[in-house]
Amino acid sequence: IRQLRLFFRPNTYKIRETRKLFSKLACLRALVIRQSLVIRLSSSPFRLHSNLIREIPKNVGKLIHLRYLNLSELGIERLPKTLCELYNLQKLDIRRCRNLKELPAGIGKLKNMRSLLNGETYSLKYMPVGISKLTSLRTLDKFVVGGGIDGSNTCRLESLKNLQLLRECGIEGLGNVSHLDEAERLQLYNQQNLLRLRLEFGRVVDGEDEARRRKKEKDEQLLKTLQPPLSVEKLGIILYGGNIFPKWLTSLTNLRNLYLRSCVKCEHLPPLGKLPLEKLELRNLKSVKRVGNEFLGTEESSEDGPSSSSSSPSVIAFPKLKSLIIGAMEELEEWNYRITRKENISIMPRLSSLEVRSCNKLKALPDYLLQTTTLQDLTIWKCPILENRYREGKGEDWHKISHIPHIKWWPLP
Repeated sequence: IRQLRLFFRPNTYKIRETRKLFSKLACLRALVIRQSLVIRLSSSPFRLHSNLIREIPKNVGKLIHLRYLNLSELGIERLPKTLCELYNLQKLDIRRCRNLKELPAGIGKLKNMRSLLNGETYSLKYMPVGISKLTSLRTLDKFVVGGGIDGSNTCRLESLKNLQLLRECGIEGLGNVSHLDEAERLQLYNQQNLLRLRLEFGRVVDGEDEARRRKKEKDEQLLKTLQPPLSVEKLGIILYGGNIFPKWLTSLTNLRNLYLRSCVKCEHLPPLGKLPLEKLELRNLKSVKRVGNEFLGTEESSEDGPSSSSSSPSVIAFPKLKSLIIGAMEELEEWNYRITRKENISIMPRLSSLEVRSCNKLKALPDYLLQTTTLQDLTIWKCPILENRYREGKGEDWHKISHIPHIKWWPLP
């Protein structure tokens, strides 16, 4: 047997029997251990946690030919130390192991590891030093900054510079960076193979103004220092506490997918219109009250300048954008572009999907977007003013969206 998938129902997992099975599978290349999370409706939902598999047999380390190991969604708190003897292991999937508290200290022995899929491991608070030795890694879902008992067994942020083959990386806990020079030594802009990057800062600071001010300044300096390489195609910035975004954000000429989430102190959107974005997601930017021409990132035409005689636009903002999501922007009231006749400009000419969610104060959608002939899908979700304005047959501006093939509302009309 080269591949084995074990599927256990609740309370049917027996570690002794699994241990015996492993002893007979020395040639195994791929192993998947999954557990059903289905329980009876009469059962207490709090019992589900106790039914999860909490331990993996130590003799898993005897499966020395293993290339792929999937332990995702189990209830394990720790991985056996013997797992570090799987020298041929290339892919380890422990996603959604929500009880997992630590990775084995000897993980650096897994020199052939290419993918460490450890996303949504919410109890995992630090990374062992050995992570920096996994120089074959292409994917690292989650790297946690700081943590550990005394810091001596914790992999530092700057150690990521050893992983030059990384193509995808998520960095969490950036609020734990103690000194800016640690981020400077990382030299993130030199990771020329990096394509997908997620930067997650700390939670919003409550309480004294001085503490909030320190977080703002620290986050702004840190994000400025963490400039990605030009190779990046997907970028996420989460829980950023600064007021402004760094200038490097508008210079990522290969960026296709950008999401900004819970950057609650930012009052203005960055000028993104010149980027080759195909998907843009803006969520929970609570301090943004207005979106206007500054978002387009285009220079305004001079009042006295000659107007273009050509019928084609001289400037295209967001030339490749297909999907735009705006959500939970509680203070957003106005979204409009003031374009004069002399400004020969096209805005989002390829937009096919627009979602606006939980923007309670937003008064209207920009006519420029609604007139885009490529727009196929429009979702308006919990936006009471927009719902009244564009309601089918009743709203004053229903005629502006009636040509769109697919329109979704919530709540339903």
